[in-house]
Amino acid sequence: MLNQRRRAALLVCALLAMSMAPLPSHASGFAIFEQGAKGMGFAGAFTAQSDPSSIFHNAAGIGFLKGKHLYFGGTLISPSTDFSGASPFPGAGVTEKGDAGLIVPPAFDYTQQLSEKLVVGIGLHVPFGLRTQWANRETTFTGRFLSKRAEVQAISINPTVAYKLADRLAIGFGLDIRLTRVELERNVAVVNPFTLKVVDAAAVALKSKRAKDFGFNLGFLAKPSENFSIGASYRHKVQVDFEGDATFTLLPTGNAQLDAAVAQRLPAGSVPLTTDIAFPSLFSVGAAYEWSEWTLAGQVDFQQWSSFDELPLTFEGRGDLSSLVEQNYENSRIYRIGVERRFGEKWALRGGYYLDQSPVPAASVSPLLPDSDRHGLAAGLSYHSGNWRVDVANWYLFFKDRPTEGQNRDNYNGTYEARAELFAVSLGWSF
Repeated sequence: MLNQRRRAALLVCALLAMSMAPLPSHASGFAIFEQGAKGMGFAGAFTAQSDPSSIFHNAAGIGFLKGKHLYFGGTLISPSTDFSGASPFPGAGVTEKGDAGLIVPPAFDYTQQLSEKLVVGIGLHVPFGLRTQWANRETTFTGRFLSKRAEVQAISINPTVAYKLADRLAIGFGLDIRLTRVELERNVAVVNPFTLKVVDAAAVALKSKRAKDFGFNLGFLAKPSENFSIGASYRHKVQVDFEGDATFTLLPTGNAQLDAAVAQRLPAGSVPLTTDIAFPSLFSVGAAYEWSEWTLAGQVDFQQWSSFDELPLTFEGRGDLSSLVEQNYENSRIYRIGVERRFGEKWALRGGYYLDQSPVPAASVSPLLPDSDRHGLAAGLSYHSGNWRVDVANWYLFFKDRPTEGQNRDNYNGTYEARAELFAVSLGWSF
């Protein structure tokens, strides 16, 4: 009996440490480019164009705005994910379904011309965000030991200034004040040494305080001719240091001896937790050409995800739970193209396409972040009357099926199938 208790204790300690390891891999997986319905109508190809949302897309763009402009709105994101298991775990024939609900990131931009050459502005955006949660997550979801529910929200407050060096050339600079929080809910698994079956030993909820860190962004926008513009923008990576707590709740396993062994080794109540995440830098270059009633725009985004190569997890006073987890994200690119057709002074119709490469290696694909390459189709419509305008846009995202290829670091293997639809509305007022 003593050997059995020792075996139970060792399994508990090992699996508790493993259960903490992948905490925020989702926190660097989803960048959000839905920062204004007009730009969305171009499939995000907006670095070489100008409106108040240029505070996000290219700080130099606001340098071409006259007077004062207010532009605000939000995007409804409806993601859907299905998972088909593979052997040995969770096994062929196992299916799971995502249940993330609606995600609604807001966007707000205000600009004001101070002189013929100087324009200032401030924006509020959500440049990174994610919510993943799964149906039946409290009971039968086979991935509940990795993630039942995860959410990250990174709000950026972005004061910006743009200066016109010449009539057709502007530069811009912005301060990126990043407010970020992370939450994760999961169960802790142990192997019952008496039955050799995996059971739920505890539920753990990890919640960070809202962290404040800083970055910056730069922009350049030139118009070599009246109809042709080129732009480039850079948003620096933001290193975020998180402080939070992990709260453990014991779950009865049906075996009193195993329950006692778990109770002896789990932290009592909440344990302070620290970690840090490097949100990647972004470099974009684009061009736009106008003729008659048409505008054609193209853009390439370079995302430096390689900055997210490892994840330190430190539990205060619990070195047995602390770890350093390899993530090994890869740099990726996004290719965008969009077109607009104007109908008089009031109406405009847009459409576009983009290809987004996933930065996530197969070993990191999990219920936390079932990410893959995606294709996006965009459509948009604008109505302008006097000083007011309204823009609407819709994106439909087709994700490539993503198998883990038997490489998932937690040995939770299978294929993820995802899709998403996004609908945005933005209102603009010039005065």
